[in-house]
Amino acid sequence: FIQQAAAHFGELHILVNNAGIRMYQNVVEASEESWDTMLAVNLKAYAMCAKAAIPAMVRAGGGSIVSTASIRSVRAGTNTVQYDTTKAAVAALTRSMARDHAADGIRVNAVGPGPILTRFHEKRAADAGREIGEFSEEFGAETMLKRPGTPREVANCILFLASDEASFVTGTLLFVDGGKTAM
Repeated sequence: FIQQAAAHFGELHILVNNAGIRMYQNVVEASEESWDTMLAVNLKAYAMCAKAAIPAMVRAGGGSIVSTASIRSVRAGTNTVQYDTTKAAVAALTRSMARDHAADGIRVNAVGPGPILTRFHEKRAADAGREIGEFSEEFGAETMLKRPGTPREVANCILFLASDEASFVTGTLLFVDGGKTAM
């Protein structure tokens, strides 16, 4: 699909890697199959998309890759060992690709969302029989701003990192977490 996009638009300048699944298991409970699934979706897919996009970006004279990591790349959760590990690997992949492809005019960055109120969380609240306002207040309580973020706030950071406004930014993991990682 990356080659199709490049062919359709003539050039490829931006790749946004945004995928993630989570399984609530500790390392003892996690099966080899669940590790394979988590690694395939949360890490390998990012690497394979970058592998396909980078040659097109080189032909276009440069570009920007922005991947979605997580605050879990630096702050462990409970029973989220696979998610935390794969998102930490996304941060490492970001730094390595930034170093490897800077000379090609390709910048590589990541965002690290913290508590972001998404449809996933709205469903979790509904499934638990909780009002979304109460859930939201609790969900964002551990941030400096005392609220969860929104998908739009994450998207705005991705747009910035992908844009020419971030022309001197590469190899960076930008936390979008209301200050939670700084606490």
